[in-house]
Amino acid sequence: MIGQPFDPSFNDVTSALEMLAHMGLSNPSQELRNGVAVSLVHSSYLYENRERLPGVTQGLLNALNRLGGEFIHRLATIETYRGQAAPTSASISRGVAQIISTLPSWAAKEGWLRNSAALGRGAEMEGLSGRSAAQLCRQLIGVLALAGEGAVAARMVTKFISIVSTKQLDNVDDPKTVLQEHLPGGLPEIQYFRDGPDHDTAFQAVIKDSRGRRGIGTGKSKKLASQQAALDFLQKYYPAAIVSRNRTATQDRESAVRRPLEIQHPRRHALLVERVQKLFELPQAARPLLSQALIHASWAYENKSSISAANQQDNQALARIGSIALSYEHVLATVQGLITDPPEEISLLTISNDVYNEAFRQVGLSSGLLLGIGQASLAIPIDMGSNTFQALIAAIYVAKGFPSTLAECWPREWQPIWSLIAQREPSLDPTTLLQRATAAMKMETAYDFLMAGPDHQGRFKATIALYSPTLNVRTALSAEEVMAGGKTKAKHNAALPILEVLEKLADERPALSMAGCSESERSLARFLLAHQFSVLTTPPAPIQRWINAKFFGLHLASSPKNLLKWALEVDQLLGLRINLQPNNYLRDAFKGALDKSDTSTDVLGSLLIHTLDTLEQVDEPEDISSGTLMQLVQLCNVYRCLGTEDPNISLSDLITDWSFLYHRRLRIKNPTPELEVSGRERAVLDAALTAALDHGETTEVEVLSFRPFHLRFHINTPIKESSLEQLCALWSTVSKTTRMTTAARSIDVIIEQFDLPAEPGPVTQAVINALTPRPEQYPGAVADLLHDLKNQLVAARSAASQTAENRTARLQRQLTASRHLDQAHALALRLRATRSMLRPAGNESLELGTFLRQYAASVLTRLPSAISLSVPESKSVVRVPMDGRAFTAILDNLIGNAIEALPDGGSITLDWTADDYEAAVEIADNGPGIPPEVLAAFRSGERIRSTKPGGNGLGLFGVRALLSLVGGQLTPVAANTGTAWLITLPITEETES
Repeated sequence: MIGQPFDPSFNDVTSALEMLAHMGLSNPSQELRNGVAVSLVHSSYLYENRERLPGVTQGLLNALNRLGGEFIHRLATIETYRGQAAPTSASISRGVAQIISTLPSWAAKEGWLRNSAALGRGAEMEGLSGRSAAQLCRQLIGVLALAGEGAVAARMVTKFISIVSTKQLDNVDDPKTVLQEHLPGGLPEIQYFRDGPDHDTAFQAVIKDSRGRRGIGTGKSKKLASQQAALDFLQKYYPAAIVSRNRTATQDRESAVRRPLEIQHPRRHALLVERVQKLFELPQAARPLLSQALIHASWAYENKSSISAANQQDNQALARIGSIALSYEHVLATVQGLITDPPEEISLLTISNDVYNEAFRQVGLSSGLLLGIGQASLAIPIDMGSNTFQALIAAIYVAKGFPSTLAECWPREWQPIWSLIAQREPSLDPTTLLQRATAAMKMETAYDFLMAGPDHQGRFKATIALYSPTLNVRTALSAEEVMAGGKTKAKHNAALPILEVLEKLADERPALSMAGCSESERSLARFLLAHQFSVLTTPPAPIQRWINAKFFGLHLASSPKNLLKWALEVDQLLGLRINLQPNNYLRDAFKGALDKSDTSTDVLGSLLIHTLDTLEQVDEPEDISSGTLMQLVQLCNVYRCLGTEDPNISLSDLITDWSFLYHRRLRIKNPTPELEVSGRERAVLDAALTAALDHGETTEVEVLSFRPFHLRFHINTPIKESSLEQLCALWSTVSKTTRMTTAARSIDVIIEQFDLPAEPGPVTQAVINALTPRPEQYPGAVADLLHDLKNQLVAARSAASQTAENRTARLQRQLTASRHLDQAHALALRLRATRSMLRPAGNESLELGTFLRQYAASVLTRLPSAISLSVPESKSVVRVPMDGRAFTAILDNLIGNAIEALPDGGSITLDWTADDYEAAVEIADNGPGIPPEVLAAFRSGERIRSTKPGGNGLGLFGVRALLSLVGGQLTPVAANTGTAWLITLPITEETES
């Protein structure tokens, strides 16, 4: 099972095997005996006796320790959940922490562990500490889990869990009766010993069974002493009896509490519950728990009466259980994959929320997830999808009776999901992980070593130097001296603290995560943050790569609230120790991450394509429906809103305007709060009011909440929610913090608000700027085209409806209408061509070097003779996620601009390079350069008023939009002469040099 064959006589584990026999391990194989012997090896013994343990590495012991820890954490979570009548995420966490904290003190007192541990000479002289004893205990549990002896490991863990249970519920009514129930021959004879004077007598009771097992207790009377002796006996040999009795007491308390019921509505929720129940072959009684797994806290808050009536709660407690259960499965599968050939060092990583969110998406849980009105209007963020999937797995886990592994009950239909969770690929060592992290951060590293001792027993100490080229600052960190593993182990030791700090900085509460760290760790955190800050303020920023690596908060962009929370704490960490000022590039990095997590633009694009499809079927002006025209108007209004920047307005002034315009049809129900809304937020509110008035004679406006600001427009006539859903989906795309939703006889607008300091720090300000909508070039141009399209259609209908006095007039009317309709079709084709290139990226990719050489060859055939073009070399094989048609359009735009800038001739350079993660293509010319006003407009996102005849300024922004779909960027590059543009693209396959 473990490593290579070796002589197990190095360690006498008889005591441990006897203890395991008491726990139910009968006739263990020699392989398992060897595993037990290895599990009780301390790292100090391994260092001094490597030749006696072939195939045993420090990495193996670390893996067993981690697996055993996950096993204990899982069992502690189960017992805590079972032991609480109304468990919450917080109460489960507290209970588990209390249980786990007892392990070192309990393990240090266990004689079998002291007798069986293989310790180095120094550790043996010092004695077995609680920390070392707990580590050996975890290693042993890890071996039992690998060997399929989880039941034995569970009894062993239950033994020390009973200590906490006894402290929490030290009122087992009659321990002697409980003991009598569990001893085969009944309660044995009890011996009593009396001590002390008559006025202060104390009794000692000793219970001893036929196998020589003893329980000892003391008390002021024989009864008390015998009860304590029975309790001592139970704790030593039958701990499960105490846990069972505590569980029974909890069940008695639960019996007085009404059991939860399934949430029956909406129907989609009940259908998903039914589907999961059948898939996992669960009893009908499991349905309320499955239902709970799909209740988000926002829905529970807004539907308190339904929650109370069903005796339900949100899914946070289940999500906690599911995260522990799935983490154990992942670590178990990983350790199983590396156990036969264990590396010297491993770093077992936790599964990211992205994996769980992908599982959530693949199994289609969003259809049945219950969300509050405000939350339902937003895209489901990664952490919410992750928590929901974990909660559902916990509900299945509980309903199945907490199986030793979920693999036993996993359905074949969900096998791809299991492959995501239980990957058997061994984790990378710390040095490799740090190398990847620093490469992604564009940071340089170097190692230095100090050696002490003779060559055959050399001790190495590594110092790692981190250099930030963007800051021109260097820092160095020294690791603890290692006695084995040479320079490799020393490098790993130096890398680990940096990785740990990076992990803390990726938390949504980085300042809180760093609170207990040393000043040197906090100094390292500030250095890493300052470097990342400087990289993001120097284009191009590697957005997708940093999202994947969880750098500088970009991975939190799916939730603006969490991103702002992170930014506030990062500014707190940076404090006044550094002088950094944000610029537009930092804002653009956060905006790029926010855009990648935002799926609302798909709604807008899909409706545009649907409308164009409808228009293609129009052959006669009479076929143009009012509904199609209204769709065009709404699309034009939304695109216009995205392409313009209107001033802010106070809510009270806005409502005053409404009252003036619609005074006979509008009623304000309650006082208006002091609130300033942005131009886009006003546009959404105006659209909601207009829609409400279109569907009813009068409208009542009611403020439902202030944070988030929730405004409801009541409609006085019945409406079909489906008739407004499209409108709400459209207007919910204009701002990342504003959503429009519909309900029975009402339209709701929810505007998120955040608690911000009066003077935000540079990172917080950059996030605020990224969340603040800005006018965009491409939507503004689309709005112009939609406006022209609508006018042509209206003109066609108007011309066709004119009366004709004679045949000539009738033919003239038909000709005029036909011309307008032809113009409309031409505009629709232009819109479709633009949108088809700007569709969401699929699986297309191209080999960059070959494509650029072929493209350059085609350009040479149409290039003016006075202009030269360099043809790039194929330096390596690199694939990028772009189809040839879209990339040709991008290059045609930039090369075309270069040609127009060289009327008297010149040179154009087309070159490229790539690393392991990104490819960069540069297009440069030696012309007059980009006009400063055009460059400023491009960087700020403002409309570019082209000076070219017939130009509309769409080109550069169309290029940037195309690249953003695949995680690429377009950036102007500083040049002494001429113009230079840099295109960066992520790589889809590894580069072959």
